[in-house]
Amino acid sequence: MVKRRHLFNGKGGLKMLRVGGITMLCSIASVSAFSHSAVHATHFAAHWQNQVTVRGTVKDISTGQPLAGVTVSIKGTNQATTTDENGNYSLEGVPGSATLVFTSVGLEKKEVSVSNQSTINVDLSPTSDNIDEVVVVGYGTQKKETVTGAVSAVKGDELKKSPAINLSNAMAGRVPGVVATNGSGEPGYDGSNIRIRGTNTLGDSGPLIVIDGIPARAGGIDRLNPADIENISVLKDASAAIYGARAANGVILVTTKRGKTGKPLLSYTFNQGFSQPTVVPKLADASQYAEMRNELEIYKLPVAEWGAALDAFNSAGSYKRPNGNSITAPFDPEDKKLFADGSDPWGHPNTDWYGEALKNWSPQAKHNVQLEGGTEDLRYLMSLGYLNQDGYYKNSATGYKQYDIRVNLDANINKYIKTQFGVLGRQENRNFPTKGAGTIFRMLMRGNPTMPAYWPNGMPGPDIEYGENPVVISTDATGYDRDKRYYFQTNGQIEIKIPGVEGLKVTGTAAVDKYVRGTKRWEIPWFLYTWQGDYEADGTTPKLVAGKRGPAEPRLNQSNEDQMNVLLGAVASYDKTIGDHIFNILAGVNRETIRNDNFSAFRRYFISNNIDYLFAGGDAEKDNNGSAWERARLNYFGRLNYNYKNKYIAELLWRVDGSYMFPTDTRYGFFPGAMLGWMVSEENFWKENVPFVNYFKIRASYGQMGNDNIYFEGALQEYQYFNTYGFNSYIINNEIVKSLRESRVPNMFITWEVANNYNLGFDLQFLGGKFNAEFDLFKNSRESILWRRNASIPQSTGMTLPVENIGKVDNSGFDLNIGYRETFGELGFSASVNGGYAKNKIIFWDEAPGAPEWQKSTGRAINAGMYYIYDGVFKDQAEIDANKIDYSDITGNLRPGDMKYQDYDGDGKITPDDRVRRDKNNVPTFQGGLNLGFTYKNFDLSVLLQGAMGAETRIGTDESGAIGNYLIDFYENRWSIDNPSSEHPRITDRSDQYFSYNNTYWMRNTDYLRLKNVELGYNAPTDWTKKFGVSSLRVFVSGQNLLTWSGMKVYDPESTNAIGHYYPQARLINSGVMVSF
Repeated sequence: MVKRRHLFNGKGGLKMLRVGGITMLCSIASVSAFSHSAVHATHFAAHWQNQVTVRGTVKDISTGQPLAGVTVSIKGTNQATTTDENGNYSLEGVPGSATLVFTSVGLEKKEVSVSNQSTINVDLSPTSDNIDEVVVVGYGTQKKETVTGAVSAVKGDELKKSPAINLSNAMAGRVPGVVATNGSGEPGYDGSNIRIRGTNTLGDSGPLIVIDGIPARAGGIDRLNPADIENISVLKDASAAIYGARAANGVILVTTKRGKTGKPLLSYTFNQGFSQPTVVPKLADASQYAEMRNELEIYKLPVAEWGAALDAFNSAGSYKRPNGNSITAPFDPEDKKLFADGSDPWGHPNTDWYGEALKNWSPQAKHNVQLEGGTEDLRYLMSLGYLNQDGYYKNSATGYKQYDIRVNLDANINKYIKTQFGVLGRQENRNFPTKGAGTIFRMLMRGNPTMPAYWPNGMPGPDIEYGENPVVISTDATGYDRDKRYYFQTNGQIEIKIPGVEGLKVTGTAAVDKYVRGTKRWEIPWFLYTWQGDYEADGTTPKLVAGKRGPAEPRLNQSNEDQMNVLLGAVASYDKTIGDHIFNILAGVNRETIRNDNFSAFRRYFISNNIDYLFAGGDAEKDNNGSAWERARLNYFGRLNYNYKNKYIAELLWRVDGSYMFPTDTRYGFFPGAMLGWMVSEENFWKENVPFVNYFKIRASYGQMGNDNIYFEGALQEYQYFNTYGFNSYIINNEIVKSLRESRVPNMFITWEVANNYNLGFDLQFLGGKFNAEFDLFKNSRESILWRRNASIPQSTGMTLPVENIGKVDNSGFDLNIGYRETFGELGFSASVNGGYAKNKIIFWDEAPGAPEWQKSTGRAINAGMYYIYDGVFKDQAEIDANKIDYSDITGNLRPGDMKYQDYDGDGKITPDDRVRRDKNNVPTFQGGLNLGFTYKNFDLSVLLQGAMGAETRIGTDESGAIGNYLIDFYENRWSIDNPSSEHPRITDRSDQYFSYNNTYWMRNTDYLRLKNVELGYNAPTDWTKKFGVSSLRVFVSGQNLLTWSGMKVYDPESTNAIGHYYPQARLINSGVMVSF
């Protein structure tokens, strides 16, 4: 057993934490004490006469709904209040001659003269100017006006407009620079793969997810309840440097909702949705398949006999060869007639396998209850959620259920101390059949339309392979595969303002997260039925024979995983204003530890199919296993902000990270960042010459970030600097002995993967803020990427070298966001376009020497494939006879319907040297969205169009032929004897020809535009709802992925599986109601 020492265990580790933290806090306190030479004094105006109590209601002018949280203040004083959940306010001691000011983020400020009135009702309009909005950044918030980094944000209310069960699917098209690709709609595994500004490295390009200030929480972003989200910020440049070691791929900051001052507000939201695949592959029917299956038999003959054989098959069902041998067609003319007319369902079915296995619509439901409110000193938000998502299959064993609860509390202990506390509990139940979605959809694609899924009497038909009939293996007839996950996440924060030192505060943070996973896989035999030509006693009813499939007897695999994450942190910040100079200094320390334990057990030979517990299994061949791991990190970080007259802004960031991933000498990395901002619109020359552009800012940044989340060959490369050992069995003295084997050659010089991130950005607003635009240019230069010298070292050496920090990748592009907002009387309109383009290229990795320049991957996109260039089809023998290019290296016999290749190197031969490296892969280089919003009286409509460009994927016939069906696309577009083509090749049997793969003919462009999301809502008038004790009522209908425009017709354009072996993406229609009391 290998004993591992915890990175920060012992007195030395704790001492390091204490000394670092105390030194940091003392240094800040010293700076603040030096800068304070006097204490601020407050001088109040004289007592005003004729004071009144003013009450009223504040509403949204576009919707008529009450507005909560609007600040109502007396102009020129500190006296203020806020509106409650019904939009009501009450302000005492208001001078009769005063002016009330109504303000709220995202709404136009309004001033109203009191004039001795006791009731003042106000309608506020949405503002076009968003520069006063507050955005969340690393360890704090900043006004959008003064942000110097490339930071994009989306509000939780926008995400709620998507009916998607998985939160990651709601982000596509809403945030510039964020590429969200959804590869599956399977319940429980339907999340999008999120990249920020494309692919930046040879390994994992996933961003760091930070939830309520806690990084890398188990479960990530996918399963968060959208109703709990306040906003999401995305850090795309040096602004992420404060997260150091795990920020190289960008950072996503999720902030959950917190309680607001006011009496309790109870709200309930219900969504009922129905889903179906966005694209169901169209396959050949029985007659079409029979036609192609006959062709495959003909193509086995010499070319000279093809025409005669086809005529004979079509007329008599058999062909007599010149040598006297006869060949029988797989399907004769009578077979094809019966397939077409449907008169013989027992002997000649015409099976639509997708139609037999999938429902038309699959239901899903979401419920959420929220309670919020509180006083100035204690505020609370509590949320309960439940969702239930069914699979596409008929009698589906696939489904997902989730139960979640969130409690957020905020308390002001006194004028110096504030606290925050949050708890999340979530249970995720994933239920599946014993066969995975890949297997089920593989069988649907291979399903022979001339064979039955079900016999006419309702019994399941024969299998396709290994007992796998998809209409059976998608149900619980084969057992079940259950995956239950439990999350209990807590975080607490205490903020202490240091008495006597204005602007100095210290914040302590603690988070304890528990993650438990239990899996249970119960496999039992099942039965399928074949008809072997016999009949029942009545002489007319076909006699079916049952066949046992699957395991010989029941068997059970069960496992459990238990993980504890603990984070302890402290942050000190100091704000100081000296004249026109504003300073902010922040410094902090975090310590993170993770402990994971897991075990598994296996039993077979159960006493009964009905007892699915380990104790009931036999002792023979039983097995068990278990393991554990620990991880730890220690981080120091800081930030310095400087702002002069809101005109010149500078920000410096730094972080020192220590990670268990690396040897002691290279364990710590320093990651700095610098950002500059120039508010050009504040300059006099701009105000005088370009007055219609009221806001223009130029931003520039450079940051160096690390990555210790290093993956190679699909595994996290932990402890690469250790000699590690695994167990193996050897025969010693004629006995099997369990011993150790060396599993890795260590690399003592392994270190951080480093990203150098450059960004230049422009923000502007004009025409009073009705138009706004953001544009960023960026470059991410990644170096020291972990890779193995597996190409330049000959395999004949037998050497497997350790992975090294040798890789280099550059990724560059742009982000943009353009918005417009206008109001025409009672009609409100908004539109925004966002998008991001990112193109990567490999600068260096290990590559085989001597390859032609056009085949090298260096200088081209990551994972770009190498293919022969398709150059048409040999239409007939005459074209083959006229051909001057030698194909003997790849085929010994050219035939009509074969594919032509381009002789790329011009040597007169088609050889492997004619393959050319592409400069694209299956990840889009551009993704963006168009958001449209309309409001009219109590109605609102939002529309999101989302699209992507720059990717391609292969569409193949790898399992089509004698063992499986063809896409209708290949039936309609193929070379055939009676319809020769110079564009499309002959069909092949399980891709058995030289042209069946490895060339550009099979590559399909996956550019697309989707109607990603639509929501139409109606808000009932509050004057009407209040009569029933309801403060607000909203009903809505919505949809997701309703329409898709793409040249890719056979599969969904976001799919990356070449032969359709995947659970399709979801189209969703939804209706719902939200009511508040």
